Amino acid sequence: MRKNRPTLPPDIAEVLERIEYWRKTRPGPGRMPEALWSAVVGLVPAHGLNPVARALRLDYYSLKRRFDAAPTRLKARERTPAFVEVALPPVSSLAQCVLELQEPRGGKMTLQMHGPVDVVALAEAFWRRRRCSR
Repeated sequence: MRKNRPTLPPDIAEVLERIEYWRKTRPGPGRMPEALWSAVVGLVPAHGLNPVARALRLDYYSLKRRFDAAPTRLKARERTPAFVEVALPPVSSLAQCVLELQEPRGGKMTLQMHGPVDVVALAEAFWRRRRCSR
């Protein structure tokens, strides 16, 4: 290991140790074992292609090809937004409020509220509506 290496997240550091051990102990030139590639590809949803490739000193395009060929369940984790609960102030103290909603397909709705509004019903209607794009 190099002395001036930046601190890596524990999961990347663990895979880096495995790769470095493989690099030191392999008998000659050859391809990295599939088990190591699987571990590397598993890091991408959490950290991104470029940071993983750079930290592990791997070819970006080789990693990208393997990630693109990985089962979609791996890639879905990268795109799935987290649920965020919004606690609104009591209706009586709501003077003016702006709430912006966005759906995964890109639709947006901005609510400018100046009094009591059923935000939950509006949000549900927005997210359930069918797009009339044809």
